[in-house]
Amino acid sequence: MEWAPGRIRNALAATVMGAAMLGATAVRAEGQLTMLVWEGYADKSFVEPFEKETGCKVDAVYVGSNDEIVSKVMSGGGTADLISPSNDTTMRLITAGAVSPVDTSKVPNMAEYLPQFQSPAWLKKDDAIYGVPFGWGIVRVIANPDVVDASTDTLGFLWDKKYAGKFAVWDDIETVYMAARYLGFKNTYSLSDDQLEQVKAKLIEMKPNIRKYWFTTGEMGNLMASGEVAGGNSWESTLVELRAAGKKVVDLKPKEGRGGWSDSWMIVKGAEDNPCVYPWLNYVASAKTQALAHAVNGFGYPNPKMVEHLEGAAKANYAELGMSDPSTLQNVDWWQPVERRAKYLEIWNQVKAASN
Repeated sequence: MEWAPGRIRNALAATVMGAAMLGATAVRAEGQLTMLVWEGYADKSFVEPFEKETGCKVDAVYVGSNDEIVSKVMSGGGTADLISPSNDTTMRLITAGAVSPVDTSKVPNMAEYLPQFQSPAWLKKDDAIYGVPFGWGIVRVIANPDVVDASTDTLGFLWDKKYAGKFAVWDDIETVYMAARYLGFKNTYSLSDDQLEQVKAKLIEMKPNIRKYWFTTGEMGNLMASGEVAGGNSWESTLVELRAAGKKVVDLKPKEGRGGWSDSWMIVKGAEDNPCVYPWLNYVASAKTQALAHAVNGFGYPNPKMVEHLEGAAKANYAELGMSDPSTLQNVDWWQPVERRAKYLEIWNQVKAASN
């Protein structure tokens, strides 16, 4: 999945206890640690305490897409020790032999993780685990309860003709996935030509209800806040910001499922012996560090004890989104690699170009 602009990672309003509350979750190692990461995954609020505690110097290079991570890692040359790709990319790296398995006994903080992140499919091959899950999120389906019944439990409402011009959906391949889920296709990420044609027809059928295809989270937030639209799909940040502004909005949970993403720390092949690698992995798996990371980007994190280190609105928002509740993750269609991504994008472009 791309970082920007389609994947703008807006921060939620969040406050956490200071870095002094971190505790010694990292052991003394000393050395250099180079990483290719998304912006915010090596923020000084938690990097500096790690450097002080371990003597390890962190050198972070921010990337703009998963393709950039893959390109740099596959080119070799000791580009990085650690990377943080998304779950639609991790298996590409594992299959290519570009990353090393993680010795989870050296990452004891993972034992506190939510069950879904203990051994996720996108990090597992031949009983080995190839990463430490970190930031994650769900593509929400939201609505104004004054317009759409708050008890709605199906994506079908997006096609209801009584809502002409009332919705906005993401200008992204995720909307193709969403239509596939509604049609009951279980192979969301490996659709046949016939299935893609059905998806295209269904999305074109939705067009009379679409006021706008939004490109950034800010657009969707403004459309909802102004009342120009009454629902659609969105990032968590949009939902939180609307509620903070006093706007009526509900987080619908369609029975067809919702899309989900998860980034993970992975060890580049050959870097497993770097003495700073495992101290960092265990450090970022801790509840306190993930609370600091949440303050930077507002994402969900796999250690549910993180909530104990949030305060005020941040803690309330996290609970309301169900981010520490395992049941929230029970019907998530986690992103996977799409081999025919170009074909999916072709279908999506045809949908946008079609007349209502």
